[in-house]
Amino acid sequence: MPKKVTIASAAALILLAAVIAVLAAVSGRERYKLPRRVSVYFPGNSEILTMDYGEFLEGCLRGTLTEGGFAEETMTAVTAAVNSRAMYALSTKSGFANFGADFTVGADFPYVPAENADESISAAVREGQKLLLTYDGEPINAQMCMISSGRTDDQPPISPSVSLPCDIGVNGFESRAAYTPEEVRAALHKSGELTGNCRKWFSDAVCADNGTLLYVSFNGEKITGGALKRALGLRSTAISVEYAEDKFYFTCLGLGENKGMSVNAADFLARGGKSAREILGMFYPGAELEVIK
Repeated sequence: MPKKVTIASAAALILLAAVIAVLAAVSGRERYKLPRRVSVYFPGNSEILTMDYGEFLEGCLRGTLTEGGFAEETMTAVTAAVNSRAMYALSTKSGFANFGADFTVGADFPYVPAENADESISAAVREGQKLLLTYDGEPINAQMCMISSGRTDDQPPISPSVSLPCDIGVNGFESRAAYTPEEVRAALHKSGELTGNCRKWFSDAVCADNGTLLYVSFNGEKITGGALKRALGLRSTAISVEYAEDKFYFTCLGLGENKGMSVNAADFLARGGKSAREILGMFYPGAELEVIK
């Protein structure tokens, strides 16, 4: 037999629902609340500086977009990705990371201080820091590259592979670097005996369909494309190796780790009328785009 609901009990239920809604809203705001000030470790001079969070994001935007001329929506999308990466770093930071600071200037956060005020950068940061990419309720480590190999790496469930023909052939798409055998040996920290035939130092390369080097054997030891890129200072992870005229030649396609959002492609989309939110949705379709008030 159904129970009767009195006016008093109905009022109590309504009040309880209102309290739950308020608590949920407050919890959500606190969960995604941006820091006002952050500390940043600069390894170049072993110094930790404290600055406004917006100033930090502006410096990272300048460090990511080392050249000017990007569309406003591109800069907003890049800021949102940096903001998500920063919030992810704060949520996972251990007490011993960054010498006690919140962030360390480097590949993940390429901070460049301002020489002159730039309202376009400030405006992009004001809009971009309102956008946060999350997965399962947590900020994501949003990956970016400047130019893809023509197709980004597959990173389910957040960033599936995206075909980007607009990246192919642009300025800086292909690069070639030459190293002597001794330079390669030193960069890869290999000592002791190596086979006398340098042509056999690298073998059994395994690449993804988009050209990203998954791993290659160096003197019998597997090295990932990312590790080879970092060791030799190469421009991307889509790497091919050849030996000729007493040197190793490394040909790279794209610029960066070939993951997540291609900044060049984002700018192509922005100039075609796409908004920052649409661009983020294309490159991180598995993530939720939260709006921070």
